[in-house]
This record gives sequence, C-alpha cells and structure tokens, in this order.
Amino acid sequence: MEAIRFEVEGLLNSFRVPFFRTYHKTFLAPPKTTIIGLLCNIALKSQKEFFEILNQELIDVSVIIDEINGKTKDLWSYKTLEKGNMGKSVIRRDKLFLSKYTIYLSIKNKTLFDEIYSALKNPKNTPALGLDDELIIIKNVTMIDDLPLNQSGRINSVFLNKAYHYKAFIKDLNQPLELPTPNLTPIKFNAFDKKGNRISKEVLLEYPQVEFINCEIQLDDVVSYIDTEKENKMVFY
Repeated sequence: MEAIRFEVEGLLNSFRVPFFRTYHKTFLAPPKTTIIGLLCNIALKSQKEFFEILNQELIDVSVIIDEINGKTKDLWSYKTLEKGNMGKSVIRRDKLFLSKYTIYLSIKNKTLFDEIYSALKNPKNTPALGLDDELIIIKNVTMIDDLPLNQSGRINSVFLNKAYHYKAFIKDLNQPLELPTPNLTPIKFNAFDKKGNRISKEVLLEYPQVEFINCEIQLDDVVSYIDTEKENKMVFY
C-alpha cells in the first residue's frame, strides 16, 4: 500500500474530547478530524473540501504516539451571551507538553495525494494541530511505495474501536504507561444542505478512539500494516 509518513512535534497541544464542555479533556493523539484539518490548512483548502475529504473517506490516517513528555492545564477565559455579550466564564483545559507523533496517510486520489505531499514538504499556511495557536513542526516527510501487511496482529497505533475485541500488552514496566482508553470521536458530518449552503454541523458517524502509551494491542481479524523501517504496526481509519 502506498502511503505518506511524516512526523510532528508540538510544545503545548490539546485535542478536545467532544461532549466535555465545562472541562476540556484532551485526547492523547490528534483525532482524524484534527489531522484532516491540518492538511487542509497547509494546502489552503476550503471548509467544504474539508468535509468532502472526511465524508468521502478520501484520506485514511494512522497515528503513532511517539512521546508525550507531560501534561499540564490552563484556564481559558471567554465571553458569554450574558449581560449583552459582556459576560465571562472560565474553562479548565488539558494540555500535552512536548508531544511527538508519527502520522501515516493513505490517499485514494492521485491529485490529492500530490497536493498533500507538496503541502507537507512546503506548507502554504502556518501548521497548527489543535487550536490555531498550537503550532507544530512538520518534519521527515517520506513517501512509502509499499507498506506490507502486518502478519502479527499486534499494533502500536491509535485505532477506532468498531466493536473489535482486543488485548493490551505492556512493553516496559519501567517506562511511563497509559493503558488503552476509548473516547468517542466523530468522523463524518453533515455540514451543507443540498444547495451547498453551510448549516449547523450534524454528526453522521462516530466511534471510540482508543489510544495508549507503552503498550501493544492484539487486534485480530483486522487488516493492519507494518513500517519495517520504523517498526510501527498500524491500522488506518
């Protein structure tokens, strides 16, 4: 399978788990919507193209959590509709400190493949992952001609749990550990009406995103691939 591999590093990043409103809990890894948002941003694609890529599944992703050096929190003040839009409230937000990821892309459209590869090499806009001010470095962009199938059934990538049965195996008891944790994440939306007018977002499809650190997951009867150079074993979604 042909794929694009690249690495990202951020100083402070957060990926809000939906449905947490008064407290912004973060995923450990960027969801698919966040990754597609990054790609559309650096390729200067429109909001409509963003939703088309998601809903038509033109890009599948796989994410490896390479490193998270800690977690912190901040307080975010924002305006409310109270008192003539002069009211204020404060939300506590999770932040990931010095996080690093390896991301793989499987792109089904050749023109889109070339556009995204070019944008990763030479971004047309400032790369951010999460909020607009959560800047990242994109590096080591590589085109992989053929990702072979993974025969072991064990993976170290984030995955969406589509009613899969899985087992976790700890790699090193002396290293920081995060056991597999699922959090529901949307992956498809209805955001435009039949005339192409923007409407309020409606979630069409969602699955739990399962993420972990210092583990391998036994995931049988699911197609997975292996990057022998990096020793990464992954599923795409």
